[in-house]
This record gives sequence, structure tokens and C-alpha cells, in this order.
Amino acid sequence: MLSFLRHIETPPWLERLPRPLIIGGVVGGLALYSLAIGAMFGTDRQLIGLALLALPLGLIGFTLLLYRFEWFVLILPLTGLAMRPIAVPAGNGSELPISMLLTLALSGIWILAMLKRRTWQLVPSPLNKPLLAFMFICIFSVPWGILWADPILNWRVMGNFRFAQIASLLSFLGLLSIPLLVGRFIQHEWQIKAYLGMFIICGGLMTIAQTFNINHVFLTDAGLWGLWFSLSLAGIIYLQPNVHWGWRLAGSAFLVWHLWLAAVRNSLWISGWLPAIVGLLAMAFFASRRVFFILTVIVVLNLAIGPGRVYIDQVVNDNIEEGGLGRLEIWQRNLWVAQQHWLFGTGVAGYAPYNMTYFREDARSTHNNYFDILAQFGVVGFGIWIWFAITSLWYGWRTIQLAPPGILRTTAIVATSGWIAAQSSMMLGDWILPFLYNQTVAGYKYTMYSWVFVGLLISVHQLAQRDQAR
Repeated sequence: MLSFLRHIETPPWLERLPRPLIIGGVVGGLALYSLAIGAMFGTDRQLIGLALLALPLGLIGFTLLLYRFEWFVLILPLTGLAMRPIAVPAGNGSELPISMLLTLALSGIWILAMLKRRTWQLVPSPLNKPLLAFMFICIFSVPWGILWADPILNWRVMGNFRFAQIASLLSFLGLLSIPLLVGRFIQHEWQIKAYLGMFIICGGLMTIAQTFNINHVFLTDAGLWGLWFSLSLAGIIYLQPNVHWGWRLAGSAFLVWHLWLAAVRNSLWISGWLPAIVGLLAMAFFASRRVFFILTVIVVLNLAIGPGRVYIDQVVNDNIEEGGLGRLEIWQRNLWVAQQHWLFGTGVAGYAPYNMTYFREDARSTHNNYFDILAQFGVVGFGIWIWFAITSLWYGWRTIQLAPPGILRTTAIVATSGWIAAQSSMMLGDWILPFLYNQTVAGYKYTMYSWVFVGLLISVHQLAQRDQAR
């Protein structure tokens, strides 16, 4: 940063001004700036006052963002994993997480750079077209939903719905852009190792905090954090060559600890532990068919005649008592709304006003990303999502075959296995695309985890191709 400042040329008009005038202007500007901050806090306008206080830091951060772009892409996962309280208030008690704001800032600067240089900087990948197509359908769905909205919808009960809808749209666009950013700017093996290390360290701290009920502030132990922690840890201790047996043993013990926490102590939260089990089985399939067969036999026998059968029966009964079967009725209502707006859907978060109008006494979100996508973006959007899902899984398989043994192949297996599990988790909640009236926009900071690993697939594929070309 200092070297950059030394190379800034002073404008000629500034050199002609008397030095006392320059000093006076700076002092006067700082005085006015201080008075403005005091006036805002003195008249109970704290939000504006905080914005003024943050302005110098924002300018410094923006300068760093321009000249150290790759650094910010590198720390992007950390903003979701360990910067939970850092957010910008958006009114009505809502907030925009720093991870979302950083992603949008990075994407905006990248787009402007491409326009200025007139170059297409996306890494060649079969994921580009479905990702860009889904971004387009997200944007298009908003005016479409407004144009074809039922005339009797009760908009008053929704509050400032349009503002919230735009915020939700921006969160979707941010999530969809993460794979493109990571794939383009994570170009070295040490960066990939840093990403895996962030998930292992933060996930380990989250496991310890949950086990001992430690009231932490910064960690975001929500969504599919357990899935990506488990797979990252298992990938390093089981798939990486030349790992000392002591580390394998310690890592295995920690993995068992986490699975006990997720599947036994928090057994009622199925979407908290089932994706991790699915992901670990998928990892075994990619790593060794023999190990996969043995694990599958053990799981099947355990569920059929072992203690696993009693466990599953207990989990199912507990969920039924908690009202789990109510989701069937919610899905039926969602399909009714989708049938009325089947082509391009009701728009981002658009089925919420329909629920509040037609089912106001029991208006709930679907807790299912597939139904959410169908209702918000119609058959066209749902088809694009299936296109993206199939293409990404095929791309992951191809990347595993292409990557050489070591960190590249380990990461490819972790990312592909986790993405399979994440796709299955969409039946249990909105863990990939957060619904506005369930996870809210704040859910961005943990739904981003899965998208980071989709981006790592692109990075690994490019690095593997580069190694083969040498």
C-alpha cells in the first residue's frame, strides 16, 4: 500500500496552491466532517452517523480492493465462517452480511474491469452458461412476477416487500457469482490449501463451541457447515498421501466427535447431519469402491437389524411429533401457486405474498429449495437449475479423473462429494439459495459455503489441465 502511495503523482493544479491554503482546507474539511458526525448522533440519526464514521475505513478498504483484488477473493470464505457480527443495517431489523457485500463489490469491480479492457475473463468451464442463465432468470423473474401478479394480493401486510425482494435478488446473484470469482482468482495450490484450512479450523472451533455450549460471537455454525467441515477434514486425513499416522488418528477422533455431536446430540435436526453422511459415503465411492462397498454394507445392516434401526425410528417419530408431516401440506400449497404461474414463476421471494393472501392463517415457506426454485422461477428456471446441477456433478466427476494424486484430487473429491450432499440437502431446507422469509438475506453467510467449493472445482480443473500441459 505504501509503495502504491509513493507512485501517485500530485495534480498540477494542486501544486500551484499555497501550502497554508491546502493545510487550512484539510483542517476545515476535518472540522466540518466532525461536526456532521456530531450533528447526526445529536439528532438521533445514529445510522447516518455510523456511516460517516465508517467512510474513511471504507475508502481505505476500497483502495485495497482495487490493488489487492486476489487477497479479498482469498479471504472470502472467512467472511462467512468467522465474521458473523460484521454487517450493514438495512432497516426493519434486517442486515446485509459482510460476506455478501464483499462478493458484490468484487463482482462489480471485476465486471467493470472486463468492460474497460474489453476482455472476457471467465475461466472456460461448462458451468458458465447455466450459471449466467440462472442469473438472468433471477433478474427477469422480478418484473415478470410484478407484471403477472394476482390483482387481489394483499401487499400492505408484506411491508416494504420490493426493497426486501431486491436485497434477496442481490444475495442470489452474489451466491451464483462466487464459483466464477473463485474459479478465476484462486490459481495456486497454496490458496486451495488455505481454503480447506479455513473450513477445518473454523469447523473444529464450531464443534468445540457447540459441544461445551460456549457462547461465541464470530463463528457462523449454521446451514451446511458440518458437511463441509467433515469432508474437508476427512479429505486431508484419509485422501492426502504421506500424512503421519498420528495426525490420521487425531483427525479421525475429531471427525467421530463431530458426527456424534451432529447425529446423536442434535439428532432432531436431520438436515444438520444427514448431508454429512451422504457426503462421506460419496467420498468413499470416489476414493475406493471397496471401502464404499464395505461402508454401505455396514450402514444397511445397521439400519436393518442393528441399533441404527432404533435410532432412525426415534428420529422419525420425534420429527412427526414436531410437525414434520406439515411440510407435505406446505408443498401442496406451493405447487398450487406454481401451477398458476408456471412459466417464469412469481419472482424472487414472490410466493410469499400469495401465502399471506390465500393462506394467511398458516403462511409458511416450503423449507425445500427445489419447491422454492419452481415457485419463484417457474418451469424455465427449474429446468435451468437441473441443467446446472447435472452439469456441475458431471464436471466434478471429470475433475476427479483429471486431477493428479495430492491436494488437487483431494479437493476435487471433497467438492464433488459435498456438492452431491448439498443437492440432496435442498429437499430438507433452503441451504443453497436462502428464501427471504425463512433464512432471510442474512443466511447468505452460510449458504455461501457450498458455492465456494463449486468454485474450487473450477480452480482444480484448470490447475490439473495446466499440470498435464507441462
